[in-house]
Amino acid sequence: MATFVLVHGAWHGGWCWGKVAPLLRRTGAAVFAPTLSGLGERAHLAGRLDPAQVNLDLHIEDVARLLEYEGLDDVTLVGHAYAGMVITGVAEVCPARLSHLVYVNGVIPADGECMADQLIPVRGAEFAAWVRGHIERGEGYLSPPASPEELGRRWGIPDAADREWMFGKVTPQPAAAMAGPVRIGNPAARDIPRSFIGGAEAGFQPVADRARQAGWGLYHLESGHDPMVSHPRELAEILLGIAASF
Repeated sequence: MATFVLVHGAWHGGWCWGKVAPLLRRTGAAVFAPTLSGLGERAHLAGRLDPAQVNLDLHIEDVARLLEYEGLDDVTLVGHAYAGMVITGVAEVCPARLSHLVYVNGVIPADGECMADQLIPVRGAEFAAWVRGHIERGEGYLSPPASPEELGRRWGIPDAADREWMFGKVTPQPAAAMAGPVRIGNPAARDIPRSFIGGAEAGFQPVADRARQAGWGLYHLESGHDPMVSHPRELAEILLGIAASF
């Protein structure tokens, strides 16, 4: 039986996998979709924690603790967007629990890189400067899209009902999480097979090229940034195929 841990990206929460998780479970798979500290239904922590501590290291620990406390092994660990940083870090600290890493429009960091380093090619200079400004000024949280329309433009959500649903759930993103570097160097982590699932966003083509050059499995969806919302069946089929091949 396959085991999936689905990790959401910035401004999102575990809720964003709500269409994909049931499709995976129908096959008998075990599916976990944790929400990272300070986001989604855990956004209330923003008022209780020092924003500087709601960082990449904490998010890596969120997922590593889930794997430990649920006793999960042979896990297909899936990361969307910013969570490419997270799953890369999780692989460094508990590689023995993982069978495959899957990046869904996920960034692929090199050693010492942070999320902010990835933003110019995938989101453009203006957006990257906005994020950097928050980090440099010590502002704790980055606001989510201000309207369903803005959300749809940013993440490529064509359906109005999906946009409204997402707009009611997105939360501010901890700025510190965008600034923390990931550290790579564990030989056991390097041996974990990896795949990249990309949509139609031009900004992620360099990321797909990096995956191709590294010899990863490469998959394409005719979707925007959030295929788990706009193309759940297609994404679930790819994930099940990846898990079955290892």
